[in-house]
Amino acid sequence: MNRVVKRRLSDSVLDEIARMFDRGELKEGDKLPNQNELAAQLGVSRASLRESLHTLALMGVLEQRPGFGTVVRGRMPANFSDFLNLPLISDAKETIELVEARRFIEISNVELAVKNITAEDLAEMGRIVESMQTAVAEDRLADYVRKDADFHHLLAKATGNRFMVHLFLTIRRIMEQFITESFSALPRMLGRSLSDHQRIHAALLRKDEARAVTEMKRHMENIRKAMENLYTQGPPEQTPPDGPVAAANLKPRTTPKTQEDWHHAD
Repeated sequence: MNRVVKRRLSDSVLDEIARMFDRGELKEGDKLPNQNELAAQLGVSRASLRESLHTLALMGVLEQRPGFGTVVRGRMPANFSDFLNLPLISDAKETIELVEARRFIEISNVELAVKNITAEDLAEMGRIVESMQTAVAEDRLADYVRKDADFHHLLAKATGNRFMVHLFLTIRRIMEQFITESFSALPRMLGRSLSDHQRIHAALLRKDEARAVTEMKRHMENIRKAMENLYTQGPPEQTPPDGPVAAANLKPRTTPKTQEDWHHAD
């Protein structure tokens, strides 16, 4: 087993695990070493390793079994290198392209999910939304971003269509990066985002396809307009955080307060 070259560590870990499959060091049914041992063998932190294992679990390559460990479920996908080499988001055009691609994927997913979603999926989605609400209240951006992505990943799985899951997974990592950067530049988006997810979940609970699609379209449109405004007008001015009051002003609101902040808030 080779020590990985440090670029983005989590991607380097993924590369090395892919090579372990190619060399026959890993095969279906194998149990991975514990995380401390594997991180030491690869020369990375446990945090980088956990991120990589989580990605592989989402891809269906690994299964993390509580109390037992991590087990190989299948081989790396043939297009794994494409998964790591997604387009970079560096300007307005590329940002809008990602939002447009997400719009088609997410609307299709919600149309299928409303027909196929199970009671277990709905319960899990409810727990995710509750975690998102807690993350907003406690100003934990990283946790919110992970749960946001988990919500949409669960929606893709609820379609019952493996190809829709694959489409979502191809953009999940770049989507998380996009969400993080968007909320960092526009913290007020957090409150509106939470409200959007709550309404989508409520529509799915009612099995109301028309409403679920409407709420997803609204969610995607809110993102698109916020990004267009960001690139044309720049981020809103904020008071420097040099005191308790100023710091409070920088925290995202849990609900939109004015129509100037968000279009058609309700």
